[in-house]
Amino acid sequence: MALFGYLVGSFSTAVVVGRLVYRADIRTLGSGNAGAANMLRTLGWKPAVLVLAVDVAKGFVPTLLVSRLQLVELNSFAESLPLVVGAAAVIGHCFPLFAGFRGGKGVATAAGMGLALYPGTVFICVAVFTAIAMGTRFVSLASVGASVAMPVVLLVGRFGFGHQTSSETLVATTLLAGFIVFTHRANVSRMWEGTEPTLGR
Repeated sequence: MALFGYLVGSFSTAVVVGRLVYRADIRTLGSGNAGAANMLRTLGWKPAVLVLAVDVAKGFVPTLLVSRLQLVELNSFAESLPLVVGAAAVIGHCFPLFAGFRGGKGVATAAGMGLALYPGTVFICVAVFTAIAMGTRFVSLASVGASVAMPVVLLVGRFGFGHQTSSETLVATTLLAGFIVFTHRANVSRMWEGTEPTLGR
């Protein structure tokens, strides 16, 4: 199941769209990231929207499919399996088998996983992303903030409002947020140096 998630995530949408439509490798343009934000900066909003939609679907579809399976023999692990598959899809997006292990940062695919399991939480994270992006003009900072917001919101929901959120979910989303912060380490460094591009530049 995890391999299935990884292989779905390994479909590098930005690379495929860039090569088929624009005869260019998106990883040689702009920031070099194979994701929707770099696509927006370098090739325009239309391919960026397409890339964003497919990258979200890469996390949503395998996670939802696995969560609907009746895997009685797995007992308690059945609840954790969608998290594993969704995380595998994110890893596949970042290190795609079909694109030389050079992919994106994982935010859109992680959002897709979240939509399949915790849609209300994802909407809050989108609001966090929007607020940070509008306030700072840094998409990378907004992405990191939204990713970190996911386990924080789930934690508050469990201990502040009594939501039935498992410990496995809290651990998995915290690790995933840490992984996405790791994939943005170069962006954080550039922000510190004052060289990170902003929206509209």
